[in-house]
Amino acid sequence: MRLALKTSDPVRTRSLRRVLITLLVATVAAAVAIGCIAVANAVNQPELRIRGIPSNGVLNAAELSEATLTVDVVERNDEALGNEALRNVEVRLNGEIVPTLWVGSHRVLDVGALRDGEYELTMTTDPGLLSREITLSRRFIVDTTQS
Repeated sequence: MRLALKTSDPVRTRSLRRVLITLLVATVAAAVAIGCIAVANAVNQPELRIRGIPSNGVLNAAELSEATLTVDVVERNDEALGNEALRNVEVRLNGEIVPTLWVGSHRVLDVGALRDGEYELTMTTDPGLLSREITLSRRFIVDTTQS
């Protein structure tokens, strides 16, 4: 017959205290690490830029025939974060998804033939890993009437 060894209450209390302190230290270390990643991503957050729409927001017949609409990322310190932002970009024209193609280091929008009228181009991306979603919206007009 074996007798169970009895441990004294002070030993059991010390052991429990060690476990709780270890858990507390691990929790604080994880929170600090996650906070550092979030702050670094906020500081280095890439910005989207649309090219191909004139500053006045009006595409005339000549500009429309030559227009190539592209989405670029304004580089910050982290090139990988910018590439991830472009990889995940979703482009919508008046609410409808627009296909995009990789050309060099930017995305070219395949908007097809645009008729006269008002348009809203919206780009949304999620760079991932504790980064917030990035959105850029731009309104423009296509006016091909002869002046």
